[in-house]
Amino acid sequence: MLSKTNRLAKGKDIQKTFARGRSFFNPFFTVKFAPGGDVPRFTVVVSTKVSKRAVVRNRLKRLVREYLRTHLNEFKNGDHIIMLKPKVASLPEGQLVAKFKEIFKK
Repeated sequence: MLSKTNRLAKGKDIQKTFARGRSFFNPFFTVKFAPGGDVPRFTVVVSTKVSKRAVVRNRLKRLVREYLRTHLNEFKNGDHIIMLKPKVASLPEGQLVAKFKEIFKK
């Protein structure tokens, strides 16, 4: 689990990041990034378009959050919104992490 200082949880902060953040895309993820702050903060969004089953959506969120937690020092300070696209549900777990790394190389 991400520490409280690394969570982007307030609706006001999330809306500000959506409005002013820079977007990065690949077929599996969309990332919105707004620089600033002392630490990197994250939120992970998985819509029902990815899967109708909450169990699947929660599993995907846990996988992404665990990667974020273990690699916090690789991210820039600022607010990150990570949105998973429907194609991601068909990926095996190992490829999910690889595709996630690709988008942050940009």
